[in-house]
Amino acid sequence: MDKKPTAKDVAKAAGVSVATVSYVLNNKEGQKISEETRKKVLQMANLLHYVPSHEAKSLATGKNNMIGIIYHVREDSPSRNLEIMHLVNLLVERFSRMNYSTIIIPFNSDDADSAPNRMLDGIIAIDIPEKDFKRMADKYFVPIICMDMIVNDFLFYQVYTDMHTLGTKACQTLGPDYYLLTDAYDNKKYQDYICSIVPHGHALIFSECNEELLKKLKGKKVLVNGAYLALILSQYVNQEDIAVISYQTEHKELGLKAKLIHNDIDRKANMTMNIMLNAFEQKFDITHDFKIC
Repeated sequence: MDKKPTAKDVAKAAGVSVATVSYVLNNKEGQKISEETRKKVLQMANLLHYVPSHEAKSLATGKNNMIGIIYHVREDSPSRNLEIMHLVNLLVERFSRMNYSTIIIPFNSDDADSAPNRMLDGIIAIDIPEKDFKRMADKYFVPIICMDMIVNDFLFYQVYTDMHTLGTKACQTLGPDYYLLTDAYDNKKYQDYICSIVPHGHALIFSECNEELLKKLKGKKVLVNGAYLALILSQYVNQEDIAVISYQTEHKELGLKAKLIHNDIDRKANMTMNIMLNAFEQKFDITHDFKIC
């Protein structure tokens, strides 16, 4: 197996010092390096297929280029869990494009008191109970973005689904008198926000419903938050009376014929990545509250 090229190999081929190679490849400012030298270093690095190691980048920039994604799955919330896992995959893919590594950190309440991971440059927390989140966040001094959470603290960015806009679309699809069926969420403020799109008594939490309660929805219009829940509800309610909020654009593989209201979590992932990158670079002053649909 061929030996991987090192910064020393690039320096030797370009006729410069190893320090110069580091300055050029890491775009360090304040160093007087001619354009000719810079081009020569880049040319030799490309010719040798040299890729700086994670450790070298960290030493040169003071950053680890590492994002922590913290989330919690619930046994009683199937649609929520599927959406979170899809969201995590989107975030990993997008940060990878920007040369950031990601650490996936499943969260339990006991973890809030664990020692912080000092390798992280930023944290994305997805639907964590507010009390646990605050205990965990107090240990970190890096940008933190709350996804599908409402904490209302200016120290943290929050990005979540614009449920009221989706509720307006549901009115256009189902009419004004409809029920909402949704999974339980760990962040109480966010769950209350989701349920606020319908009148009191019209919001049902799936984990709190028994079969008799689901049967009582027959003949009523129902907005369902998640395709998996819609599939379950279709055993009791005609699909013509169901509209489903989903990150997918179609549900042919599930056999669902319910009306679709699209929840654009691709856009949510893009927005989260851009907010995090701006938090690192501080190029723009931006709001801390983003509603996406």
